[in-house]
Amino acid sequence: MNILVTGATGFLGSHLLKGFLNNTNHNIIVLKRSFSDVSRISNILNNVRVKFYDIDKFPLEKVFEETKIDAIVHCATNYGRNENSCYSVLETNLMFPIRLLDLAVQHGVKIFINTDSYFNKENMSYSYLLNYALSKKSLLLWLKYFSKKIKVVNMVLEHVYGEDDRADKFVYQMIDKIAVKKVPSIDLTYGDQKRDFIYVDDVVDNYIKILDYAQKHSFRFRSFDIGTGNAVSIKDFVTEIKKISGSDTVLNFGAIPYREDEIMCSCADVTELQDVGGGAECAYSKGLAKIIGGLL
Repeated sequence: MNILVTGATGFLGSHLLKGFLNNTNHNIIVLKRSFSDVSRISNILNNVRVKFYDIDKFPLEKVFEETKIDAIVHCATNYGRNENSCYSVLETNLMFPIRLLDLAVQHGVKIFINTDSYFNKENMSYSYLLNYALSKKSLLLWLKYFSKKIKVVNMVLEHVYGEDDRADKFVYQMIDKIAVKKVPSIDLTYGDQKRDFIYVDDVVDNYIKILDYAQKHSFRFRSFDIGTGNAVSIKDFVTEIKKISGSDTVLNFGAIPYREDEIMCSCADVTELQDVGGGAECAYSKGLAKIIGGLL
């Protein structure tokens, strides 16, 4: 198969790219920008099974004309942080995937896999990510519309963590401060909010399994929660980082108030995921030990 991947220079996308190369025989087409930071994938820039296109310099239509694409795995996203404009968020999260879907239908692509997030579930959203949530919810309506013409899968990711994540992400910050820098103390909320933490390698395995499932089965639209099926409190998760690293950092739980719109619990319903052979193998303590071991 020829798989087109968006967002391959990012955290999840880079892991997916490596997973496809290491665990499948698929050839990969990567869409990026000429100025994209490729540090996460620097060791595969010359891989003969990967073809890169700088879409700020090369017409997107010609990508589909040059190569027969069998499936699209869409990971590119804009969370609207760093004061990004509404337009830029909509352009990345709504207009770009719709353009991909239009071209996919025109060129006979069979499968479109979209990447979604737990904080875009029915009654969940953070006010500081409102632009992101609105754009992704709008896209979901379009995905269902396009499913009349192309097989669509929506991957609703729980809290993904792993190596090479962004420095401003919660898990990376906690590991850096507690395990690496061993700062004297950290102020935190009470930590009662629960998250379904899933290690990135497990996420990649599920993408590969669901892509295989989509190739072999007939359906129009399916959505899968991607998680472990077990919610862990932030307090237990952060305490585990301290335990694994042997850090003396004092964890001041309760020093920071919760957000007014704090999501107190999110957990994947893995029933449908398990029905197609998916799941999660890596417990959060094991995943954290892998990351911390690689840093110390």
